[in-house]
Amino acid sequence: MDRRIKRTRTAVFNAMLDLMVEKDASKITVLELCKRADINKSTFYLHYKSMDDCLQACFQTIMDGVIDISKRVRYDDIRRDPSRAVSILLDEVEKEVEYLYKFKASSICGPAIKVLKENLVSCIAQNNGFSIEKNYYEISAITFSVAGCIDAIIEPLPVFKKDELSAVMCSMLKSHNLD
Repeated sequence: MDRRIKRTRTAVFNAMLDLMVEKDASKITVLELCKRADINKSTFYLHYKSMDDCLQACFQTIMDGVIDISKRVRYDDIRRDPSRAVSILLDEVEKEVEYLYKFKASSICGPAIKVLKENLVSCIAQNNGFSIEKNYYEISAITFSVAGCIDAIIEPLPVFKKDELSAVMCSMLKSHNLD
């Protein structure tokens, strides 16, 4: 991707998160967003069809990063020792704590988290060759684990204590042993 496009999209993404902390996403105007991102209105419309399209693209950016992580999750590895998977996840979260906190404060956080959980479960199940008909238990365990881990990350924000959170998540995953 051209670095100018990347720079513009990053500026819009950051501006959108900043504004979502201040007000409901549905009340953010293109003009406000452009001013905060320091871009022209015409530049906005080169990249996005509408504010809804922009908001969806911002959410997709967050989702893509998390889904990328989930592609490396192997069910059997987590059953044996979840510490590696938890460490990978929390390393990524640590890089994005500020954004996640802003996102948590936004009006779209609840519905977006629900979609994120569904997509994560689906991705992990697919990457491990699971189907609901043949692997009901495993998919139920994945669903429970994903929901618990995401809630454990999001709820305490802005406080993020990586080592303590890692210990809690690993303990939870081990105690449920996913078998």
